[in-house]
Amino acid sequence: MTPGAAPGETLETGRLRLELLRPDDPDDEALYLTLYTSAEVMARIAPPLDEGSARRAFGRVARFNGTDRPGHRHWSVRARDSGDRIGIVGLLRTGADVELGGLLLPEWWNRRVSREAYGRVIQHAFETPGIDLVFGERPDDDHARIIDRLFAPLGLARVTGKARAPDACRWELSRWKWAARP
Repeated sequence: MTPGAAPGETLETGRLRLELLRPDDPDDEALYLTLYTSAEVMARIAPPLDEGSARRAFGRVARFNGTDRPGHRHWSVRARDSGDRIGIVGLLRTGADVELGGLLLPEWWNRRVSREAYGRVIQHAFETPGIDLVFGERPDDDHARIIDRLFAPLGLARVTGKARAPDACRWELSRWKWAARP
C-alpha cells in the first residue's frame, strides 16, 4: 500500500496496477509532467501545461491522495508485468459526484488500457461511501465518438443538457445502474 493512502486504494486488474500518486515520488512527478506538458497527449483535452504549472498541479493532486477522507484521487497506471508507469487516471469529487479522467503515454494508446483502468476506478468509486454518480465530459467533436466506444461497455451513457460547457458532451453512470448491471 502507498504510504499515506487509505486501505484498498492500490487497485489491480489483470494487466494493470494503479498506485496513488505520491508527492515524494520523483517517478510519479516525472510521469505527470511528461503527460501534462505533452502537446500530443493533451491535443484533444486542453492546452499543455508549462513545466512550472505542471509541477504545482502534481503537488496538489498528490497531496489529495494523502488525506484520510475520500475525495479527489489520482493513480499512476502501471503495467503489472514490467512495473512501467504508463499513465494516470483520476477521480475529481464534488459532493456525491466524481468526474473520471485519465491520460496515457502514446505508446499505450489503442490497447484497451483506458477501459481496463477506468473500469477498476469506477468500481472503486462505487465502493466508496457517498459516491452516487461517475461522469466524464469532453468537447463534442469527432473524438467524442471514441469516448462513446470507451465508456459504453463500462455502463456510462451519453446524456444531453448536463455538460458544463455548451460545446461539450457528458457521459454518466449512477450507482444504482452500476449495481444493476449483469
